[in-house]
Amino acid sequence: MNDPHTQAELIEQLEALQHDLAGKLRGYSEAQFFNTSTDTWSAADYLKHLLLSIKPVAKGLGLPQDRIRSMFGPAEHPSLSYSALAARYGERLATGIRAEDYEKVVPASYRVPEGVTDLHTYLVDQWDEANQKFISAIRQWSEASLDSHQLPHPALGNVTVRELILFTLHHNRLHAADIERVASSAHPVQN
Repeated sequence: MNDPHTQAELIEQLEALQHDLAGKLRGYSEAQFFNTSTDTWSAADYLKHLLLSIKPVAKGLGLPQDRIRSMFGPAEHPSLSYSALAARYGERLATGIRAEDYEKVVPASYRVPEGVTDLHTYLVDQWDEANQKFISAIRQWSEASLDSHQLPHPALGNVTVRELILFTLHHNRLHAADIERVASSAHPVQN
């Protein structure tokens, strides 16, 4: 897969990933969706983590751009490519940084509203909604503004808006693979 860079390429790949992952998630049995072990999250847990990660990004990108600039200043560096940003994140992971270091993005912090009876459907629907909000927020940015504004990332420090979008795509891809791995290892429910 090529390295996305333009707004259109980023949106195209985010939409494709969202559609593909949502379809797989909807097709998983309850055992595949909720299967967990002591050393890994379930598909549901990874999805909660993705939701906890993408919602604040969508909200941040939806803020007025002049407010973002006044809060975080102009971008301090040119935007990295997808490959370079993925490598930088890989380096941070190699130092031992983990989601568990940031309590707000671990699955246990995900709060489900009262009255939800079908958690599987609810979480997948929330995934679709969060991604649509994220993509809608991206559409509000010009190509130039993606590189001239920055926001803080907990593991990477200040990143350009384009880099934050690139990171989100990379992060979603990583955990989509994790979801497929844990779902495929689930044992079917015995009748």
